[in-house]
Amino acid sequence: MTATAPGTTSTARTRTQPRTGRLVGVDVARFFAVFGMFCIHFGVPFLTGMPEVWVAQFSSGRSTALFTLLAGVSLALLSGRTTPPTGDALRQARLKITLRALLLLVLGIALAKATEATGFLLTVIIPFYGLYFLLAVPFIRLRARGLLIAAAVAAAVGPQLSFVLRTWIAGDTPLAWLVTAVNAVDPGHLIANAGIFDLLLLGFYPVASYLPLVLLGMAVGRLDLRSTKVRCWLAVAGLAVSIAAARVSEWLVGAVGGELPQPTEGTVPVEHPNWLLATTAHSGTTFELLNSGGISLVILALCLMLADRAGRFLKPLATAGSMALTLYALHAATLAWLIVVGGYALSGVPEPLAQLSAMGPDLPDLPGMPAFPRDGHVPEGVVAFICTFMPELFLVFAVLFPLAWRRFFRRGPLEAAVSESVQWLSVRFSKRS
Repeated sequence: MTATAPGTTSTARTRTQPRTGRLVGVDVARFFAVFGMFCIHFGVPFLTGMPEVWVAQFSSGRSTALFTLLAGVSLALLSGRTTPPTGDALRQARLKITLRALLLLVLGIALAKATEATGFLLTVIIPFYGLYFLLAVPFIRLRARGLLIAAAVAAAVGPQLSFVLRTWIAGDTPLAWLVTAVNAVDPGHLIANAGIFDLLLLGFYPVASYLPLVLLGMAVGRLDLRSTKVRCWLAVAGLAVSIAAARVSEWLVGAVGGELPQPTEGTVPVEHPNWLLATTAHSGTTFELLNSGGISLVILALCLMLADRAGRFLKPLATAGSMALTLYALHAATLAWLIVVGGYALSGVPEPLAQLSAMGPDLPDLPGMPAFPRDGHVPEGVVAFICTFMPELFLVFAVLFPLAWRRFFRRGPLEAAVSESVQWLSVRFSKRS
């Protein structure tokens, strides 16, 4: 529902994109964010060979960055859009976002526990999302410039501070003792390894590394995203920052020895401080944030522009994007099922992972290992067909299910549950105060 820039008079555009409605382009971008996760976890639909590899490599890390950036955009849209709230409106916005954050934490921990059979193949981002929201509350009153400065400072300091703190945690220090003591009683850690220190520093999407993308998204959400000029600036700036980050990172890595970083898990290993200079996917380094964050800005700008010109054709994707939380949860549960029934190797995943899933009794008993069948069982018949074509089937489902659901309901199942719970709780808290 993007509209024309000031001074533009497109009747069709203003008719289909009312200023007070949803930004269709943002929903389309949300769809591409979750689609990238589908590609990583199920395989790339309808593609084979090098095109499949290219899509998977492009999606790795960047879909997470886009998902996180859009979290910040959502926070801005929930708190006054281009005008930060003040007075009672600010208090209400803080209350509702805090409640939403707590609900996402609970939902995320429950989903992580329910899908623990996925092991290292999937780290549920929702509890991290909840803490992103919670820690973003103090920034709600800022305008775009203040948020952009906060994002830049957080990107420059956060990954390095995280590395130092994790170095202390890895040693015999008071901080290590504190982490051990807190983890022993932290329900999130005990239930699903999603405790406060897991979410802040030690997990796959730690707040210390990824909060800058949330703040950047809030800054973007404070802009007039219906303006063509703003969209062009977002695309140009995003592309410039992404290219510059990649080139500077490449030069610095070469200057310190040229060691190519290995895949990381949300943080740079404390044994490899030089990897802080790299743009490795999911590493959460300053350069990765700049690189993937810049690409996310380009994708968002393109989606906003396309929504103006092809909104009717993009409606299925926008509808799916408006149910991103539901689709994410369903894809996590589906991945757990795929692993448990032994069909993971059939779905077009990378060959090393397919070989690992088919090891059966030879599968090593290591922490975080997915629950692949120990007897080497491979499904047959209809189940085998579903597993083999899971990338294509889930993509079709992810488009058709939201369209069918929205014929009867205004929001997706989880979206409605969270929103209605926030509204109900905020009314009761407001009455008490």
